[in-house]
Amino acid sequence: MSRAFSLTPAEARELKRRAKDLDRRGGGIPHAVVRARWLAKLGRELAEMVDAYDGSARGAKKLLEALLVAEQEGVPGVAERRHALALKMGKRRAA
Repeated sequence: MSRAFSLTPAEARELKRRAKDLDRRGGGIPHAVVRARWLAKLGRELAEMVDAYDGSARGAKKLLEALLVAEQEGVPGVAERRHALALKMGKRRAA
């Protein structure tokens, strides 16, 4: 069974201080910036997955799922990564 979320008084004061500081500065990081960073990170991870593809069926399924999610989320460069994967798969079949 999980415990209820709780804070110490010192943690509560620190969170309150941070919230006031963010309010004073006009807020935190804009959502568009966070999303752009997230999409860029997804793109890098997808490229790493394509580079590490070992030719297995399990790896192909994992990559297909990742490509579909990336495409749905709007990750830039998905088509290029899909093309790189197709070239890599073609080389494996020719060998």
